[in-house]
Amino acid sequence: MKKSLPDFLHHPLAREISLAIVIKLLVIVALFYAFFDGRALHPDADAVAERLANPHQAIKP
Repeated sequence: MKKSLPDFLHHPLAREISLAIVIKLLVIVALFYAFFDGRALHPDADAVAERLANPHQAIKP
């Protein structure tokens, strides 16, 4: 059985606008999870101070 579209989506412009909004929301969600996926570093104060005091030294693992 084929589902019918809601009344407001029968107009071609409304379909295009709805599709553009859905695509933009998907891009926003993808960017959010790309930057805030929980794998951020949580450095302590000593590590930050060492890095600021010696910016050109190799980073210790």
